[in-house]
Amino acid sequence: MRLYTHLAYRCLASICALIMAISVSVASSVMSYAATDGNTDSNANNSYDSANTAPMYRLYNPNSGEHFYTANEGERENLLYDHWQYEGIGWIAPKKSKRPVYRLYNPNAGDHHYTTSKYERDVLVEAGWNDEGIGWYSDDEKRVPLYRQYNPNARAGAHNYTTSAGERSMLVAAGWNDEGIGWYAVDEGSPAPKVTQAEDDAYASIEGVMNLRGAGSGYHTKIDISGGSAVVSFGIQYEKDIRNVYPQFPGSTVFLVENVMGHATEPGPEGKEYLYLKSAPQGQDVKVRLSWYSDGTIKFFVNDMEIGRSRTTMYPPFIFAAEGSVARNGDSIDGSIKDIHVKVGTDSSDYGTVGIWNDTSDFFGLRGDVVKLGEARKEDTPYSNDGQPVWGADVTIKGTSNIPGDGPDGKPWTWDTSFSAVEPSTQTTGHPLSAIINIAQRWDV
Repeated sequence: MRLYTHLAYRCLASICALIMAISVSVASSVMSYAATDGNTDSNANNSYDSANTAPMYRLYNPNSGEHFYTANEGERENLLYDHWQYEGIGWIAPKKSKRPVYRLYNPNAGDHHYTTSKYERDVLVEAGWNDEGIGWYSDDEKRVPLYRQYNPNARAGAHNYTTSAGERSMLVAAGWNDEGIGWYAVDEGSPAPKVTQAEDDAYASIEGVMNLRGAGSGYHTKIDISGGSAVVSFGIQYEKDIRNVYPQFPGSTVFLVENVMGHATEPGPEGKEYLYLKSAPQGQDVKVRLSWYSDGTIKFFVNDMEIGRSRTTMYPPFIFAAEGSVARNGDSIDGSIKDIHVKVGTDSSDYGTVGIWNDTSDFFGLRGDVVKLGEARKEDTPYSNDGQPVWGADVTIKGTSNIPGDGPDGKPWTWDTSFSAVEPSTQTTGHPLSAIINIAQRWDV
């Protein structure tokens, strides 16, 4: 619960500052391999015979390591909002054939299994699995094999199914058992497509090329959108204890979402959502994007690939921000976000941003700076910035936290407790252990 608690306090402080300112490492490899092996064309195999065949959507649960397959678009969408990750079309299946593939669910392990064998199905049902009927069909012409592998060490996600011989070989080399061919497809699938900011149909989005370095127990760079007393942030966080709470992230560096919708003035997880989506690098440039849609959906992109989505209660007008934080007094951050682009609005009354990036919200020894001005764009589009040099700006967040004394618990100040500390340069309280650089949306509505 300590991770949840520190995030709750940090999100509260960020909201206040913004408003005032105006086994699974292998499974992760499978996900990356499946997205690229043998097929880099995101539009490949999309010309299938829709009257007689159906795409089988492949999703991945980063918490359990399970891969899931469905032909049902509604089921796919529901799982995406439950924080599964979409990997694209696994294969093309016939809509009907002589050989059905049965789908079963283990309510104790939270795992699915798929088989063409009635005997295997019946044995599993006898053992307590739920029979979920026919999931899809195997190709009678046996055009493309689906290879089946088994992980004897896994509780959930124990089976993997793939058309990729390379993926099969990689897993077998990692200790999985090769169980031969599970069934057949009409054709291979295709990875999930990339979506650029220009192609993204979001009402509002902020993106930039993020790089995180630091020293100490924890540090964090992120991009934020806030509005309606709610805030969502997305970025890269290192904290030494992450691996203890989430063993699937042994490096303790993750792409983290903080979605604060209510109870912002209270500690604890109520009204708040924290998503540890995927392992992230340190010291490398990564393009990240946070997007908000008019139905309340928020999506999170890494290098133009969606890695997660959720829902939020925030609404426009928005404030956009780049932020850097550290976990404890004495920790350091050396972060940057380059080529920052904000896209927002639907017409001339709410298109784009106004003013310039405000880099004066520096607290407790951390400093945010605009180190490169951007392009001035005065146009009637969501990319407008009122003719100010902000489109494509670069920022840095650097410093070592220096809060005098100890926190109320008698221990060194942290991003849990900094809000009650007196900020040395302003002699005020209520500040995050952060530096924040922000800009506001145009709002003539």
